Amino acid sequence: MTIHVVNAGESVDSIAAKYGVDPFRLAADNEVPAGGALAVGQTLVIRFPKLVHSVRAGDTLTSIATDYGVTVRTLYQNNWSLGGLPTLDVGMDIVISYQEPPIGSAAFNGYAYPFINHLLLDSVTPYLSYLTPFTYGITAEGTLLPLQDDALLLSAREHGARPVLHLSSYTENEQFDSARATMVLTDEAAQNRLIASIEKLMRDKGFAGVDVDFEFLPAALATPYAEFLARLHRVFGAQGYFVWAALAPKTSSNQPGLLYEAHNYSSIASSVDAVLLMTYEWGYTYLHLCYK
Repeated sequence: MTIHVVNAGESVDSIAAKYGVDPFRLAADNEVPAGGALAVGQTLVIRFPKLVHSVRAGDTLTSIATDYGVTVRTLYQNNWSLGGLPTLDVGMDIVISYQEPPIGSAAFNGYAYPFINHLLLDSVTPYLSYLTPFTYGITAEGTLLPLQDDALLLSAREHGARPVLHLSSYTENEQFDSARATMVLTDEAAQNRLIASIEKLMRDKGFAGVDVDFEFLPAALATPYAEFLARLHRVFGAQGYFVWAALAPKTSSNQPGLLYEAHNYSSIASSVDAVLLMTYEWGYTYLHLCYK
């Protein structure tokens, strides 16, 4: 892979000719119009295919993957222009592999609302390690609120992303609720009902793990929250599931505010398999301040 910085007078065709690559693929990989103008200083990713298949009548992504001993997910990842869709045209070139091997490894998680545009969803899930529908909240009885996430889970299964159950202190009013979280963390019977609900849903829908996101907790709940996460880890870890915790970003361990005080980073980190820092919270703060 090479990064090319556009110079004055260059076009997709001239850059493709310079590197000996297909101009249409170069344009698709960089989401620029094949015949459109480029901006001086713009960067383009140049990738060099090693093995390419020309689509014949009757070919499908599954048949091509089988013929070359690769996965359909790999074909999606190697062919950004497919947009995560299985549609093929005769004569289309499908990259089976690239000259440069992957460097290292990484895991990527994406949150999605049930109302996400499905074309957008399908274009992204081939590149995700995990897909986390937002969100399973908690009823007043301590069971899970329903979520219409079947389309999201289907996209995850079709594109090889592992689905994650997002558990939050959301209520039927579609907002985080401190009282609802307090009930779960301090009422053993309610907590037992919640864990039983999670366990059933994980089995029924094929989730790979659970991501816990309790926000706006009073400081006094710091220890009960860490203990709750540790209990989830014991229960679900024994069944082969992982447990994550989503945390608001803090600048100090004693940062004041309802969003931060009950999130003891050290205690939570020792209770779960991984944590996700919700750095977009800084963006919300910034936008709020600008608006005010």
